[in-house]
Amino acid sequence: MQDADFLSLFSRLSPERLQAVGRMAQVLCEVADAQPIGRRSIASRLSLNEREVRSIAEELKMQGLLEADISGMKLSPAAADLVDACRKLTQSLFSLRSLEDRLCRLLQARSVTVVTGSADSDARVLQDVGRAAARKLRESLRRNSILAVGGGSAMAETARGLHPAALDQLMVVPLRGGIGPLMEDQANVIAGEIATRLGGRYRLLHLPDNPGPEAMKELLKQEEVRRTVELLRQADVVIHGIGRADEMAEKRSLPESVQANLRRDGAVGEAFGAFFDKDGRTVYRVETFGADVPQAFGACRVIAVAAGARKARAIIACLRREKAADLICDESAANAMLALLSGEQS
Repeated sequence: MQDADFLSLFSRLSPERLQAVGRMAQVLCEVADAQPIGRRSIASRLSLNEREVRSIAEELKMQGLLEADISGMKLSPAAADLVDACRKLTQSLFSLRSLEDRLCRLLQARSVTVVTGSADSDARVLQDVGRAAARKLRESLRRNSILAVGGGSAMAETARGLHPAALDQLMVVPLRGGIGPLMEDQANVIAGEIATRLGGRYRLLHLPDNPGPEAMKELLKQEEVRRTVELLRQADVVIHGIGRADEMAEKRSLPESVQANLRRDGAVGEAFGAFFDKDGRTVYRVETFGADVPQAFGACRVIAVAAGARKARAIIACLRREKAADLICDESAANAMLALLSGEQS
């Protein structure tokens, strides 16, 4: 019997029990993602009352799947091999799997992972997206991988979501220099944190993100810069966020004349200095070291991460540009994309 058939049968025979099992699986996954964690935090994240979470937690402890101390709840060793199955169950029960499959087909993506909620209205959802991206990234890396990483809030949450590992031959390099005022969102900082968490090494680009063509030529004469860029060109895994063209043009302080041209040319999205239209065609490029990474660097695995319905058009355009990428997004972005894509087909 297929998993879908089993769930359909279970839901017809005993929908209340199936819902209860689904809630137990959800709690187990939340503990896995954020351990140690308290009941109140889980109740808030899952929109459950604390009494219900307490009851579920007691049941899981009786089964030897949870442990608890003053710091909060943690998975027991016996629960470690159940987490992946629990994720699949919760995705199927709460309708995310169908959404992921439809988007994957429409976007021609390698995979799509959708996280419950909306980052536009709940900042914690971006943390969940980061943890999902961290899992995808960890699955994609080999011991001797070269990882190119972008900046931004989604990438910062991805770094925080990584569990410690011992990939001592891993090399992590930033896709861009400095942009924006927040230190924790800088690609350099994120590259260093990812390498530290995974036990690897890293190199930095102590440069502005858009130095200009003449300055770029001069900078590439420096051995440290040249060696880092060469590592970028050898990357086998790339992970990056996706920005709206209008927001990123303002963040990069592009001249008003350039911003007017972007609007004229229909730019909807941006990634590492490349602005692209709804079909994924690059309409403008900032002189930066990581622009057009997937096209320039060959057959690397690309993981794109974004959240919020307001980014739906940008995400669609980016996936049209980066064929067969892995996408991690939130539910609000996924539903907005599905509405846009369905409208195009009607």
